[in-house]
Amino acid sequence: MSLWAELRRRNVVRVGLAYTLVAWIVLQVVDFALDVIDAPNWILQLLVLLAALGLPAVALFAWVFEMTPEGLKLEREVDRSQSITPETGKKLNLVIIGTLALAVVLLSYRQFVAPPALESPTATPDAQVAAADDAEQPPGARSIAVLPFDDYSEAQDQDYFSKGIAEEVLNLLAQTDALRVAARTSSFALAGGSEDIRDIGRKLDVDTVLEGSIRKAGPKIRITAQLINVDDGYHLWSESYDRDYEDIFQIQDEIAAAIMDSLRVHLLEEEQARIQSQVAHDVDAYSAYLIGRERMALRTRDDLEAARVQFEKAIELDPEYAPARVSLAHAWLLSEQEQYGRKDIDRDEVDQAITPHLEKALELAPDNPEAIAVQGYHHLRRFRYPEAGAAFDRALELNPNYAEAYAWRAEIAYEDHRYLDMLADKEKAYALDPMSLQLSADLAAEYRNFWRPQDAERIIQRMFDLHPDHPLAYQAAIANLSNHGRYGEAMLTMQKAIETNPDNEGFLRWEGWLYLLLGMTDEAAEHGSDQSRFIAALVREDFDTANEMLREALADEDVEDVEDDWYGLARWLYSVERGESSVQQLNRYVQLDLQRMADEGFPWQERCLPYLIHDLRTVGQPDSADPMMDSCREGIEKRFEARYLCPCSLNYVVLFTILDGRMDEAVERADFWLSNGDSDFSLHLDPIFAELSERPEYDELLARNAAQIQRQRAIFLAGADVVHDTAHP
Repeated sequence: MSLWAELRRRNVVRVGLAYTLVAWIVLQVVDFALDVIDAPNWILQLLVLLAALGLPAVALFAWVFEMTPEGLKLEREVDRSQSITPETGKKLNLVIIGTLALAVVLLSYRQFVAPPALESPTATPDAQVAAADDAEQPPGARSIAVLPFDDYSEAQDQDYFSKGIAEEVLNLLAQTDALRVAARTSSFALAGGSEDIRDIGRKLDVDTVLEGSIRKAGPKIRITAQLINVDDGYHLWSESYDRDYEDIFQIQDEIAAAIMDSLRVHLLEEEQARIQSQVAHDVDAYSAYLIGRERMALRTRDDLEAARVQFEKAIELDPEYAPARVSLAHAWLLSEQEQYGRKDIDRDEVDQAITPHLEKALELAPDNPEAIAVQGYHHLRRFRYPEAGAAFDRALELNPNYAEAYAWRAEIAYEDHRYLDMLADKEKAYALDPMSLQLSADLAAEYRNFWRPQDAERIIQRMFDLHPDHPLAYQAAIANLSNHGRYGEAMLTMQKAIETNPDNEGFLRWEGWLYLLLGMTDEAAEHGSDQSRFIAALVREDFDTANEMLREALADEDVEDVEDDWYGLARWLYSVERGESSVQQLNRYVQLDLQRMADEGFPWQERCLPYLIHDLRTVGQPDSADPMMDSCREGIEKRFEARYLCPCSLNYVVLFTILDGRMDEAVERADFWLSNGDSDFSLHLDPIFAELSERPEYDELLARNAAQIQRQRAIFLAGADVVHDTAHP
């Protein structure tokens, strides 16, 4: 009898196969458990090694021993005529089929059911981003960062030219699908330091780094470029170019094209990149443009205003320079956002300022990815979502390495309730431009909304490491704490933010709101805005003071001259007050608020706005609220599917469930919300939550909410005392 036949007769093959399948399933379960407890990787690696070593031992055991009706016996002691190995083999076949079916189920679940963004909740954001980005790359794809070239000229006066060379090469490389190119913001942020190229490459998560230098001497200029492998620091390629310094822009184009040709050979395997170069014709215009880009990347009110000035200067000097027009439009769109310290800017003013520049830029360069994407961003800011989505797709088709376009397209996915697609686009944006403060803040926001505050904290800490005391870093940190009910720590962080950014209007308004969240109404009235003082009076049920402040704020009934917040506050006041006159006043401000939203083009019927739903029902317009209820149902269902629910979102889930008439479920969800540490300083006045007042659990829920507010206030006060004692020993 052959060896193979004897192995089969003794069931060694079946035992080995059954052992392998069972071991694989056990390792999958152990892998999941180790992820949950955040165990080190070496534990799983050790178990895999032990399982592999066990296979020959099990096979040897099956060869030596045989199962008999009397139990295990040595195979040589069993009479062949009495052997039951065929029956044992049938039982082993059933075990193999069963474990194989279970293995298929596990594989199918991991491949098609388990949400990809949540399978490894303990992984670092950088690792998750790198994995997601690698999955998107075609086989053999490479990645590169382009650093500004060093200026070795004796006069050190070629800074604009050194950056221009690098930016031109970067723009050309970014337009090919075969490369992942680190964004300008990140690459340029690491220039000029003493860091090793390998460290820079690892920070930017790229395989290769292109660096170079320029040296001008009289009428001659020498440009040197070199491509470096990040893993070992060795040069893959280098070249020098000597030219007459007559027309620097012609030289810039020529050198960029020459470097690009060389890189195709070394990185792109001769693939042709789409070349869409747009260069300036004036040195001073180009210098102003570069300064504006650097200021705009810092994302503060002063920097954005300074950036606009530089872009306007560039356009004045070179009206045909499309990138300056596109960047000016981008800066205007950023300036109208409250997060950058502006609340008084007029949208019509912004539209009038940017529309001519975008139209001219697209006339000059119809296939410029940045011009197309910024036009899409303008559509996005004006709620024209189909036009915005088409623009972003086109821009990314032209430039698959355009980080901001991914971030903007993510907003379209959010509007469509495609939350995992949204996260994927924001991770791509961050992977391409990890040094960008705005993209970092965006991804941190999504990690906290996916109930991953530790992942958010890692990104936020990196923001502080890059730019200590930057407003965006503080905003991200405060939001991360607030969204998980940690209001005491959020207020302590806010005080540091105001200390380092005393003129930031957004922080001053936010401070008043945090005082309210801590139940400190006197402090909110003292330190906050007019709206904070109004809310403080309302929470204290001082309706006379609240009414007086409202009349003063709304003295001018011209909708365009009233800050948006006041219509919502007026609705709140008259939905809390009782009586026929209050309903009449509520109806008045509901109509004014709807008029305001219509004037702005805001698609309110496509949103989940629980308080507007409640108010429309109260004033006798339930049909107008039905589309919003449908939007709530769809959005909340999708949120649960994607696990896109931080504690702050659960409050709105509770309110919607009450509006949907499911009171038992609303009580359960309120318990879950409070159990996860969040609270609401105005819950006792909430007109929707009050619909649970007949339930026996209502008073207990209010008491738990009040206790959590008191606990957060104690955390803040204790922390404030520690800070004070440290500062004044």
